[in-house]
Amino acid sequence: MKKNTSKFTVSAGFPFDGIDSFIETKKNELLAAVYEDDEIGIEQTLSGLLTHIRLIDSFSENDEKRINQIIAILKRFRTGFSHHLKRKLDPGIRELKKRVLNQLKTQRHAIRTHYFQDWKKKTNLNPDQLKLIFKTAMTFQLTSGCSHFCRRCNEWALPCVRSGFSYPAVCRIIDQMVDQQNEEISLYGASDPLDWEDGFHGKKTYTILDVVRYIKEQPLDYFLLSKVPKGKLSLLKKLLQENTNLSISVTSKNKDRITRFQSAVKSPLHKQHDSNDLLIPAGLDEDFTTVKPSITDGYGAEITPDGAFIIIPTFTSALYPFGHKKIRVTSQTRFFPEKKTGRHALLVDYFKPLSGYDLNQRVVCLETLMDVQVESVIMDTGQDELTPPGMRGVKEYLKIFDDPARLRRKQMIPAVLKRLKKRFLSQTSFKQLEPDIKKRYMANIRSHFDLCRKEVCTAYKRYAILFFLKAIASYVEKNPLKIKILRFLIQSDIRTATETDDLPLQTSLADAFYDPNTDAFVLFRYCVIKLIQQIDTHRILTLIHNHPVRYDPVTDHFVSATVSQPRTV
Repeated sequence: MKKNTSKFTVSAGFPFDGIDSFIETKKNELLAAVYEDDEIGIEQTLSGLLTHIRLIDSFSENDEKRINQIIAILKRFRTGFSHHLKRKLDPGIRELKKRVLNQLKTQRHAIRTHYFQDWKKKTNLNPDQLKLIFKTAMTFQLTSGCSHFCRRCNEWALPCVRSGFSYPAVCRIIDQMVDQQNEEISLYGASDPLDWEDGFHGKKTYTILDVVRYIKEQPLDYFLLSKVPKGKLSLLKKLLQENTNLSISVTSKNKDRITRFQSAVKSPLHKQHDSNDLLIPAGLDEDFTTVKPSITDGYGAEITPDGAFIIIPTFTSALYPFGHKKIRVTSQTRFFPEKKTGRHALLVDYFKPLSGYDLNQRVVCLETLMDVQVESVIMDTGQDELTPPGMRGVKEYLKIFDDPARLRRKQMIPAVLKRLKKRFLSQTSFKQLEPDIKKRYMANIRSHFDLCRKEVCTAYKRYAILFFLKAIASYVEKNPLKIKILRFLIQSDIRTATETDDLPLQTSLADAFYDPNTDAFVLFRYCVIKLIQQIDTHRILTLIHNHPVRYDPVTDHFVSATVSQPRTV
């Protein structure tokens, strides 16, 4: 990972982590009650939700998705409910379904057009915040709702198009992205870009083809992903004729239709998901009991007719069925994570404080982890299937400080020095280097030598674990509801830890961290389980208190907050 010496650490108090909406909180209350077989809690949660929605005229896009998740949860666990509870819940479930259906009927027959000024007013963001949205936007969702309503949609897209941006608004937002040097954008989300059209501005009906043509005039790359709605094959043909950067999502539902189309036009199609089964259950296939890999492959902002959101990838679970957390950008948001997509996003260590921008677009780094990151650390049990190729989990990260990796780095010293010399001194001598370049050159050398020293590696590993444990301990205190859900989701890990409960008790925790025979990840998970169970936490909390640590964004390591770090050349 490249080190950016311009980064500086800012207050961890930036209010960007987001407050869950009332309906999302109710979804989590329902999950906790279901996991604990609390039938009274299940009934009361549904009752509270119904009381709330009777007082509002309509749901936001994301809240309607969460209501659909609540309905799916009640259906998924229904067989385990008592006959009495089923009888109590059924009228409420019918009311939820009816409310969702009525909103669908109303909105599909009165598709709303969002103009730029109306969208801007709705977001209630100041100019600096809007600039950062456009700078970090990775997804531009042109419509709310989708004509497909795929069972396996990881975005839980709403059925039928409900609203969409006007063509002038689309062009205005694209212009703003270009002004902020945004280099690429995906024109989909919980939607299909071929659904979008705007025919309310004169005789011409604009389609995604007009948007593509407009973007091609800008220094902006774009990506389209479509399942090709019915009636849109002629539009697809035009897009292909203009060499549009388009991929087709092929599933069992549209495979025959797409195959016939391809045979007729003799045009090559870029395909994705060309399988009857997706690797990760999503949408109505979500089981709400297991933790699966993330479906999302990017950090950044999302622009939709419903507003603007910060997207942070997560493991896919009952807590985050989207495979990411959507954080609504509000007037209080003062930190925007750096945009990272695709392979670049895989290289982000999700368990390190995020880099991003303050309102002056200065590059900054947070002091601690967001709550959503802590949740991912807790759910990361070290299983290989949770981390796709190219992504690093906590278990793999801790291994870089073990002897095999350290000794390998030691063997590579001559090659590393040769590479650095070629990089920095190929056109000049060391004495002639600019002071900043000279400092960076020496820092690279020191960093490699540090990671060849056993005592430094041991310290870095210990500091990392202590940093994670401090973040978890703080999270446990303020998130009792989500802790109940997390306990259920990693219950097999809890059972494993219980079976080896006496392992760290044979010595002090501090000594265990230095013991070369101790598996650092096993020890770490032992402490995680103790913290979220809130059992025998005194030794862990004392250790955290006695050894304050911090993240250093310049060296990209966790270090002591009180002791200067050992250096050598």
